[in-house]
Amino acid sequence: MRIIVRISVGLALFALFSNEVKAQESDMDDRKIRFGLMATPNLGWLRPGITEFDKDGAQTRLGFGYGLMLDYKFSESPNYLFSTGINLTTNGGGLIEAYAPLNIDLKNDTNYFTGTLDRTYRFQYVNIPLLLKMRTNEIGYMSYFGAIGLDLGIRTRSFANDDFTWKQGGLTLADQKDVPADQKDVNIEDQINLFRLGINLTAGGEFNLSGNTNAYVGIGWHNTFTNVFRKTTENKILVPSSDGSPALDNNGFAIDGEYKSAVSNYISLDLGIFF
Repeated sequence: MRIIVRISVGLALFALFSNEVKAQESDMDDRKIRFGLMATPNLGWLRPGITEFDKDGAQTRLGFGYGLMLDYKFSESPNYLFSTGINLTTNGGGLIEAYAPLNIDLKNDTNYFTGTLDRTYRFQYVNIPLLLKMRTNEIGYMSYFGAIGLDLGIRTRSFANDDFTWKQGGLTLADQKDVPADQKDVNIEDQINLFRLGINLTAGGEFNLSGNTNAYVGIGWHNTFTNVFRKTTENKILVPSSDGSPALDNNGFAIDGEYKSAVSNYISLDLGIFF
């Protein structure tokens, strides 16, 4: 009899525990709003919008981001969500352009220098995604999702690392005067636009850890369509010659090209936890 009572009590406790777990799992779908934390390592690059940039000069750069996630269930269905949040993201890339000092007669001045500037850009943005997320029901302990929408970025910092390569000169490099040295962490905030707008496509899955706590993983494609460069004097690019150094006009001056134009793209690995 005692054995039967113990078995009965055990089954009752098991049923109660199972119902509690199911209630917690259903709460995950029933909640209107849920919050989470995320970290986003990324690989970024700049895609030139003009031909004056060296076609082989596009370089990738590793970046990182972190912030908050928010999902809002705007209908009775748990499969459609409005997803947003706020994160601080660093990314960038590299471009190569022709370089020469301004307003110098390069043809007749025997003390000149020309070449190329290999500049690596590093941007930091406060980023706000605005996404429509579509997710499956749980399959085992997993649910899968796809999201599409916009990224709105507000620039907070902009720096560059400059690496010069000299192609030609009236004197040997050692004898030339005022040759710019390679530099790191050059502040270029006055050359970079304040806002960035782009498309965000993200796909991934969630794994239930316990109750309302879900692990989140996604891969995001962030395709910007606004120019990162402002229309300033510093952003007038020089027309390159066949060797990449500046082309000269008949008076020996470097030929100005268009204003710089490029978009900042990156691929992110999104890792997070929803609570």
